[in-house]
Parts: sequence; structure tokens; C-alpha cells
Amino acid sequence: MHKLGATGEVAVAVYLNLEEHLFSEKTARRGSSDLPGDIEVKTRSRHSYDLIVQRNERPDKKLVLVTVQNGTVFIHGWCVAGDVMREEFWADPARGRPAFFVPKRVLNDISTLETVESSEESGD
Repeated sequence: MHKLGATGEVAVAVYLNLEEHLFSEKTARRGSSDLPGDIEVKTRSRHSYDLIVQRNERPDKKLVLVTVQNGTVFIHGWCVAGDVMREEFWADPARGRPAFFVPKRVLNDISTLETVESSEESGD
């Protein structure tokens, strides 16, 4: 699972040109982010899987869905957690671990995700 997650983080960091920020946190900390700009990468093992958002996720966190299957990596899109924490997405398919399962069609295109660094470069 750690390799899967790391693969997703690397894919997003490369896409957003944030490679120098990869794995900067040595110890897992509650509330921390994978990448600058409060970006959390959620990596799943099948391209058909939806984005999982836990009920206790910070509503302002940016979440990116990446899937890795048979050596192929897809960055599906992103959202702000609070925007997708809707009852229509609430489910418990694994029985005992309910969460919001957000379909890919609801996600924003990854090209629209701005990072802190890209905002600083453009002078925003």
C-alpha cells in the first residue's frame, strides 16, 4: 500500500512540477498534506474505483484521485473535500467502513488545480 500511495504522489508531483516537495514529511502527522497547497493524493488500485473521502476529512483540503493498475497510472482529477461530502456519495461497500465514494465525473480536471507555487510564479 505504501508503494501504491508513493506512486500516486510522484505522479501528481511530476504533473504539477512539485517534485522537490516529495516526501518532505518524515513522520505522518494528522492534518498534514502530501504536497504544497494543501494537496492530498488518494491512490487506488483499480481504474474503476472512485475517490474515497472520510467523514472526518478537513473540508478545505484539496484531494486528487490517482489510480494505478497493471503498471498504468491515471490522474483522474481533483476536488475540495467539503464540496463532495454529500449524502448522495455516502456508502459502505466494505461493510463497517463507511465513507463518501465520489465518482470521477464529479472531479475537476487536473489542469485546473493551482498550487501555491504556481500562484506565486504568476504573481497572484
